[in-house]
Amino acid sequence: MDETRLARFIHPAGWNVMRDKLTMLLGCLLAISVVISAWLVWPRHPVAHAPIPVAAVAPAKSTIQAPLPAPPVAAVMAVAPAPSEDLPALIRARLQAWDNDDNPALRAARLQELDVLLARSDMFAVLQTLPSNLMGYAFAAPSLRQKLMTDPQAALDWMSAHTNAQSQLLTLLHDWGQTNREAMQQYLAKLPEGDWREKVLLTAANESLSADPVASINMAVQTYPGPQQNAWLDMAVKQWAGNDPNAAGQWVSQVKDPNLRDQLIGSLAVGAANTDPAQAAGFVLQALPPGVTLNQSLSQIVWTWALQDPTSAGEWVSQSPQGEWQSAALANLMNVWGNHDPNAATTWIEGLSPGGFQTQAARELMSTLNGQAP
Repeated sequence: MDETRLARFIHPAGWNVMRDKLTMLLGCLLAISVVISAWLVWPRHPVAHAPIPVAAVAPAKSTIQAPLPAPPVAAVMAVAPAPSEDLPALIRARLQAWDNDDNPALRAARLQELDVLLARSDMFAVLQTLPSNLMGYAFAAPSLRQKLMTDPQAALDWMSAHTNAQSQLLTLLHDWGQTNREAMQQYLAKLPEGDWREKVLLTAANESLSADPVASINMAVQTYPGPQQNAWLDMAVKQWAGNDPNAAGQWVSQVKDPNLRDQLIGSLAVGAANTDPAQAAGFVLQALPPGVTLNQSLSQIVWTWALQDPTSAGEWVSQSPQGEWQSAALANLMNVWGNHDPNAATTWIEGLSPGGFQTQAARELMSTLNGQAP
């Protein structure tokens, strides 16, 4: 990529000076290369070396032993007989060995052995003794997950009192939702106020977002209003709009808080931009007043648009009214285009009408190429 093509638009008066400096620099480099070449071919006195005794280079007797044969997979399945009170310690040892060396070839055998051990034990007593980093292995065992689904309400209540198991909350809620989603939603709605309820509701909302976005969002709005809820709704509406923008738009239009509604309108447009960025940009321009939310939404839409069709995105940005959002959108366009096809971006800039927009586009592209702020 020849960055001097962009320099003409940023510093046109200094173009000839830059060319003269480059010519002088090339002359100096040529002279230096001649001196170095002469020095390399100048004869030198050879340095005599004493001969190396033959004994010094004689091969020593190898001490490397042949590798031991790998134990058969069946050996991993062997469960040493142990009284029931030793099962928790045995399970922890097996899980720790698994965590230390997660050999893909042994996973199936290890999981089968773990399933047998857990089925013979008091599962909840075993889980209480496990550190959180080993909990994921235990929750992969079918016997444990089946046990939890015999009474998912009791399992969730138990988990609320054992923080070491809460990393597997999503697994528990996923299995419960697959078994009886309606019963799960009814129970979660009755959870007492507090941090645990907030955590469970947002986790359940995440779990059901792709399968049932309406129910997912309805669970999320039961949490405390605030930044965490708003951030989750922003993410959920973007995803929902990518799959069904009309249904997502109808829900957003019913939000009563005007500030939150404007935020979600922007999220709706950004999510819909994956399908039709031009329509999404036109929609958000009509739906939102000038301000930060509009600027951020259009910038994100142009980013998505540039990944799909940078030329069309560039034409739309160049024809838009000047303002803060146009500058932010142009910066995103040049960032994406400059990292993917800088030559095409430069050619596009060269075809723009001379003026402030062309100069700004050249500066943004140069900034992208140099990895520096404009």
